[in-house]
Amino acid sequence: MDRLVISVTRRARPSEKLLRGVMVALAAVFLLLAVAGDRGMMLPCFLMAMGYFVYTHATRRLYEYILENGRMRIDRLLERGRVTQHEFSLKDVEILARPRDEAVAPFRKDGAVKLKKFDYTSYDDAVPYYTMIVREDGRRIKLLLDLNEAAIDRVRRENREAVRI
Repeated sequence: MDRLVISVTRRARPSEKLLRGVMVALAAVFLLLAVAGDRGMMLPCFLMAMGYFVYTHATRRLYEYILENGRMRIDRLLERGRVTQHEFSLKDVEILARPRDEAVAPFRKDGAVKLKKFDYTSYDDAVPYYTMIVREDGRRIKLLLDLNEAAIDRVRRENREAVRI
């Protein structure tokens, strides 16, 4: 069977943009204080600038969903390669539905069943996301994914009763 790859780039949340702006502003203030007066302010300036770069690098998220041979793999792409986050058979999918669907109601934050949640969405309002309940390594997990019609059709072909779309 052919391979389907979906690439997802996570957008920054508004709170992350605000935090980055505050970090840049503080670094600039510390730099001005160091130039105008005390050279001891260079250390906080340097630390704030380093914190900004580390935070920016750590919050950048690129994901790939790879569907191939009845299996799905979710990878996080890094500068030095990729790290597999999850890998499972599409037959292990218990539910694939929209987040507001009644099929996933027990698995919501205030629902009866508590599962570990993994969010691999782009945070883009224009892109619909889906909730997938899957059994991986003997435990049930909840995945939030930006899937397209081709990926949903692949899951439907392997596990028709799990798809509630």
